Amino acid sequence: MNPPSGPDERLLDELREVLGRNAAPPSSVVEAAKASYTWRTVDAELAELTHDSLVDQPAVRTRGAQDHRALTFQAHDLVIEVEVSASGQERRLLGQLVPAQPAQIEVRQAGATRHIEADAAGRFMVSGLEARPVSLRCRLAGQDPVSTEWVLI
Repeated sequence: MNPPSGPDERLLDELREVLGRNAAPPSSVVEAAKASYTWRTVDAELAELTHDSLVDQPAVRTRGAQDHRALTFQAHDLVIEVEVSASGQERRLLGQLVPAQPAQIEVRQAGATRHIEADAAGRFMVSGLEARPVSLRCRLAGQDPVSTEWVLI
């Protein structure tokens, strides 16, 4: 069999050149890939942010050694109430599930996930979080998971 010649050989040379490059993918491709990664939790019901004391009551907010912020997320059959306290750049979440029930909770921040448990009264706490966006994913017995919106803490 004869080796390819003419236009076929030029095409093969161009393909070799393209495949031989060791270039990073364009930033738009990287961003699209990261965005598609969020679809891995598409089965979770989204709990909408219905109350944020930072936005809803700015005149009442006071500053002290620690700032406190109240967040309420509402899903179809679940309310997730969270108090965020700040000490420097560290954040602590103190939460309650309504109705009260035990749950496995993933506390998600970009590049890190922490697993905690809500007790039988629906209470949970996590500290040592960074001052950046966070989302909670609650796994309740016999129900589909519920994920909160991402919110900057």
